[in-house]
Amino acid sequence: MNKQRLQQKQYQNLSPQQIQFLGLLQIPIVALEKRIEEELEDNPALEEDEEEISLSEKSFQNQNIKDFQYQIEDKSESLSDYLNQQLIVLDISKEQLFLVQYLISSLDDNGFLNRDLHAITSDLLINNNLDINELELSKALAILQELEPYGVGAKNLQECLLIQLSTLHPEKELEKEIITAYYTPFSNKNFEHLSKHLEVDFNTLKSAYKTIESLNPIPGNGFSKTANTTAYIYPDFTVSIIDGKLETKLNKSNVKPIKVSKYYQNMLKETEDNATKKFLQEKVEKATWFQQALNKRNDTLQRVFSSILTIQEAYFFSGNEKDLKPMKLADIAQEVKMDISTISRVSNSKYVATHFGTFKLKELFSEAYRKDNGELISTKEIKSKLQEIIETEDKINPFTDEQLAELLGKNDYHIARRTVAKYRENLGIQTAKLRREL
Repeated sequence: MNKQRLQQKQYQNLSPQQIQFLGLLQIPIVALEKRIEEELEDNPALEEDEEEISLSEKSFQNQNIKDFQYQIEDKSESLSDYLNQQLIVLDISKEQLFLVQYLISSLDDNGFLNRDLHAITSDLLINNNLDINELELSKALAILQELEPYGVGAKNLQECLLIQLSTLHPEKELEKEIITAYYTPFSNKNFEHLSKHLEVDFNTLKSAYKTIESLNPIPGNGFSKTANTTAYIYPDFTVSIIDGKLETKLNKSNVKPIKVSKYYQNMLKETEDNATKKFLQEKVEKATWFQQALNKRNDTLQRVFSSILTIQEAYFFSGNEKDLKPMKLADIAQEVKMDISTISRVSNSKYVATHFGTFKLKELFSEAYRKDNGELISTKEIKSKLQEIIETEDKINPFTDEQLAELLGKNDYHIARRTVAKYRENLGIQTAKLRREL
């Protein structure tokens, strides 16, 4: 029999304004510029505050815009453009040209053709009403694979390496045999297996590895992914050392100062028409809220970052991770009396520029670890030590995770082997087996 229960729960319903404010709080400075532009276009009661921009600031902003536009124009070439330019000088038929171009458009960002030819012939029949057999398409693929960067058009990394070996090192028979017949032990760095089955010594094997590792595993690298893609980082905060003190600045870049239009405010007071009055009141209220939300956003960012700076003052002076103190979102939330989700929104998408580099604010947060002497340190310090040990290890016999745990223990970092594995993976470092070298 089903039982009925009466439960009383508390829920916090966010108003549309609160939801929009949280959205403003989360976005970085570049997205904020676009958001303000959209609001200015959408709401006639909101306008740019020209009085707030001094002549020097205007000059600085105009220069920034000019430089930014120049950088966008100076973007790198896309892979498809680079390949299509090479086709111009080839003596091939119009039909072959079309097929090669179709294959180019089917490449992924890495430059691989990860679809089988049968599926592509079906696409050509359905989309272009062309009955092309796989033999014709394979001839077009052979033309594509002769273009630079070599390895483009391969179905996977193994074929990519083989194409490059055949083109750039046709005399390297051992290397081609390794990739063709022993790709798995090669990838796993199983030197003993390769040496035994290929009947070569380790010095010969080392030379073969050197040749193969000199090849380009991703032919699409170095090309823009789309014609308009260019990555930029604009820091939301800047920290400088001036006269021995830390100075912080909330960057505004090309963010336009805004104000509520006096013209629309006066119209609201003077109009007698109810429909017009309702329209104007809605626009003026929305403009007022948006201006206040921006001010609140800036105030929130300042308060959160000031709290972070107070805790991490030593780190901002030195740039040394050993000076990075353990700090959680909850610590800052308690200090500034805000919700943890608010601190998360501020830290996840914002960058800070310092004299030792530019990085995401969230990188300043880490868990605490208590050493034998009772001292609390950041887990980032342990990761830094772990990376240092791995960088200086003997690559012929690299340390296992268990050995790394023992070595960290000698430095008073007593952590489990599985924790070492977790930190190693966070640092993007491979297992001992894959770090081996000859």
